[in-house]
This record gives sequence, structure tokens and C-alpha cells, in this order.
Amino acid sequence: MADQSLPAVSNAALPVVKSVLHVADGEVLARVGPMFVQLTSALCAGGTRVTLVTDSAAMVARLQGTPVTCHRFAHLDGWRAWGLAEQLAARCSPPPDVVHVWDTTGLRRVQHWVWRAGVPLVVHVLSRAGLERLLRSGLHETPGVLAGSQALADEFIQRAPQAGGRCRTVVPAVAPGIRPTAERGPDRAFSVLCVGRAVPDGGLELLLEAVAQLHRGPCDLIVAVLGSGPGLDALRRRARALGVQECVALLDEPWLWEKVLPGADALVVPTCQHELSVAPLLAMALRKLVLTSRDQQAEWFVEDRTTWQFTPGSAVELAYLLTRAMEQPKQVLELTAMAADYLRAHHTIRTLVAELTSCYAQALATHTASRK
Repeated sequence: MADQSLPAVSNAALPVVKSVLHVADGEVLARVGPMFVQLTSALCAGGTRVTLVTDSAAMVARLQGTPVTCHRFAHLDGWRAWGLAEQLAARCSPPPDVVHVWDTTGLRRVQHWVWRAGVPLVVHVLSRAGLERLLRSGLHETPGVLAGSQALADEFIQRAPQAGGRCRTVVPAVAPGIRPTAERGPDRAFSVLCVGRAVPDGGLELLLEAVAQLHRGPCDLIVAVLGSGPGLDALRRRARALGVQECVALLDEPWLWEKVLPGADALVVPTCQHELSVAPLLAMALRKLVLTSRDQQAEWFVEDRTTWQFTPGSAVELAYLLTRAMEQPKQVLELTAMAADYLRAHHTIRTLVAELTSCYAQALATHTASRK
């Protein structure tokens, strides 16, 4: 349902957006870091001035030496970010043409600034938590809503039908950037990577249980679990109880997955991914096997085309798929080739840049028309 409160804007005369300010915290950047770096590089190459406001020292360091201007703040949300709007006004003068908030962290503080500065705002929802924050924020001040998956878009429109005309699905994208490693030799252990948060129902214990089933038999398997959360110590205790501590590494390193992935054989998404990450997409691009639970909502998890899938909560089925991956390399190669083809067709950085450029122009045109 289109939002009748917004003035109609012709696509034939969209304005040129010369500058965009991105607001993204370290948590979302840890999930989409490769995409963000590639996206901002492409925007800068196309002549757009790009600024990043973040709390992430890691991303600021990564963008050092690029054309992206970075402003780092200790906090983007909560009471400790009470002065963020004033600091943005002081540092970002003149204001950008458009502000792009990633997954809504800091949205409330940023809204105060953009309203006073007269700048259009685009919000990119990449998680269920982000969707909830957006719905609580006051949608009348948000001219552009981007959903990272069709499922998130459908839920937004269902829960806020009066704002449905503002919502557009813009899915993540990633270019490999790194050549995949050579095929696994007979003397090398099968290596598995899992990226997630150590929280209840996060699926990490399920992976440990699946590994334990294989570890009781002849199994040459190494597993790295990268992430953060309050449950890491409990998971380490569980790994010891299951007797798999020698083949499982649990690391509080949510940024490390991008470096580890090229050397892995498979990526496991053990439960429904409520926080979208580009890790599975990069795995597909690198022709790595992706194993997922069958309750995934994002449309790029396609059974037997981009992933092998197991019944949610079934450690037995996950253990079977890991065994199959180790014993049937030809079938793995066939699946990963199809997954790489799917990625090239649906998740290119070039398409993402074109879609976002159009969204920015539409937001600016709608905002300008509404102020006349």
C-alpha cells in the first residue's frame, strides 16, 4: 500500500546526490564489513562524497587512506549518546544530501539532527531487532525504508501498511576480492567456520553436538566459531563436556571471519539468521559449502542450489551433512558452482550501487517536494 502522505515524484527528473553520510555501529559493520568497504569504494569512484559516522575503531582503521571521511564516536545510542545530534551538526557542515542509517542503531539521535538540518533519511533494516526499533521510532520522519531481505520487507509492510510505499527491498551484495584456496588435499582436515552470537537459541550448541557425534567416530574435522555474546564461557564448558575442545576453537573475534573464510571448507549457519550477514554470500562467492538450518528467511538460502539444509534443531542431520561434505567432494563442487552462479546473478556490488543511488535520489526528491 502506497503512503498517500508523500508527494509523488517522477523518476524522470531525480536529483543528483553528491554526498551521503552513513551511520553504522560496530556490530552491523562486523556482519557486513566487506560489502560496506566495496560499496563505499564504488560510490567514491562514481563521484559521491562519502562520510561514515561509527563507533567502530576497526572500520575507521580499515578505511584509512581511502576517500571516505570517518567520524568516530564512543556511543551512537542510549543515554551516553545524548550529545550526538549536536556533534553531528558541528562536524558535518555543510550537511550531506542524504543520511543512510544501517540497521537503526543511533536512529533516534540522528533523527533529531536530520530534522533540524533538513536532510532526507534512509534507514536500512538488516535484522529483526532493527525492524522493531524502526517501528518504534516514528515513521512519519522516515521517507525511505530499505529492507535487507524480502521477508523483512513483507513484515514491515504488514505491520506498518500506511508506510508501505516507503519500503524497498535492497539485498546485500559482495564481490569475492580474494581467490578461493585450493581444493582440500587428502592430508588436510576438513575445516568448518561458524559466525554467530553466543546467546540462547543462537545455534552454536547445536553445532557442538553435531561435531561431538562425528568426533566419536573416525573424523578429521576442525571447527572455528567466531562471535561474541554472554554465552561464550558456557559454550567452552559445553565443548569440554562433549569432549570436542581439541577440535573446536571458540573465539570472541566477530571481525575475524573475513580472514578465516578463504581457508575454510564450509560455513555453517546453525539456526535462523535474524541478523543478516554477508558471510554466507562471501562463502558462496568463494565456492565454499554453506550448510544451514531449513528455517532461514532470507531468499538467498535456496536448498540444493546455494546450500545444503537440515531440519532446525537436528544435530543428527547437521552431522550427516558434515559427513556428506567430507565424503562426497564431487557433490560439494557441483553445489558450490551453482551457488557462485546464483551470487553473480543476484548479489553484485554493481547492482547494489545502482539500487542505492536510485534510493538516495528518490529520498532527496521526495524530501524536497514535501518541503515546498
